[in-house]
Amino acid sequence: MKIMVTTAGSLPAKKKADYLVAIAERAQAQLVVLHVVESQDEYEDGQQALTIYQRRGTMPKIRPILRIGPLTETIARTAEEEAIDLIILGLDERGDISSAISREVMSKTEIPVLLVPNLD
Repeated sequence: MKIMVTTAGSLPAKKKADYLVAIAERAQAQLVVLHVVESQDEYEDGQQALTIYQRRGTMPKIRPILRIGPLTETIARTAEEEAIDLIILGLDERGDISSAISREVMSKTEIPVLLVPNLD
């Protein structure tokens, strides 16, 4: 099984990263961590954001991916290219299930999407 999670901002919360890694461990799944930036100027921040998912040991196998492009289209396209089985997205700060990003991703792919609460 391959699970894809996305990061947002220059440095995602460690608590959220630990939570998502634990989900992948329990599912014995490979974890694909995607960070999308809109321009080359943000590339370095994106690389830094992915470092919080680096772990020692073998489970789960974690594959970081950094892409430049429009957010929702890049999430959906990457999930298809990587043959992802489940996409995990975070809810916004209010816990709003109907966030525009979540709705757009779900409309652009047939891959199941799991929404997790804000853990900050």
